[in-house]
Amino acid sequence: MYNPASTGLSKFISHPLLKDGVVERRRYQIAIAEEAEKDSLMVVLPTGLGKTTIALLVLVERLKRGKILFLAPTRPLVEQHSSFLKEVLTIDASCIQTFTGTVLADRRAKLWEDARIIVSTPQIIENDLLSNRIELRDVALLIFDECHRAVGNYSYVYIAEKYMEQAKEPLVLGMTASPGSDKEKIKEICTSLSVTRVESRTEYDADVAPYIFKKDFEWRGIDVPVEIRKLKRMLDEVLEERIGELQKL
Repeated sequence: MYNPASTGLSKFISHPLLKDGVVERRRYQIAIAEEAEKDSLMVVLPTGLGKTTIALLVLVERLKRGKILFLAPTRPLVEQHSSFLKEVLTIDASCIQTFTGTVLADRRAKLWEDARIIVSTPQIIENDLLSNRIELRDVALLIFDECHRAVGNYSYVYIAEKYMEQAKEPLVLGMTASPGSDKEKIKEICTSLSVTRVESRTEYDADVAPYIFKKDFEWRGIDVPVEIRKLKRMLDEVLEERIGELQKL
């Protein structure tokens, strides 16, 4: 699946769809990615430990089977993921399309047909599904970033439902740093996304610990400018006034 390729003192993942020397080989990421290829999975991993890299490793294996749909809840996240994929993948950048509110609906339909990877906010995909502009039949992997949002009427829920109805070979990968501690909510998320398993790691796990570096903190006091102190007083006065009004109710 992934072959180690030494570059200097570092080791990187070697794959035909990955540029050389760009993805560090981390055992826990590979282990989770291999599980995510077998079953629809929710990955719970603290921020900074490379959830997107895990998604990438699954993506390069599934791309030969069909399109990849990568969803993120905000435009900045969508653009961040899209830029990352263009930086590390060997496929032409034109094969990776970014859908945000700036792309007109009719143009999205055409881009969808030609793209191999689509990175989008969920509301746009939901609207295009409701309008029958796109279908998910050929999507081989559906990635939900911040998948803890997949509850109630959020767009993730509808998209996952349509995906399971339409896709020829459905595979779901949900990613989150904070699924919450409520077991019922976690079950709801898994049900909404048709996820069958949860894989989690913390910085204390044996296969993660080698990549965690000690953090040193240094506290420094600074002088707050007069203008900022003045603004703070004004905000405090407004807040105190509003609280007083609420207390009278």
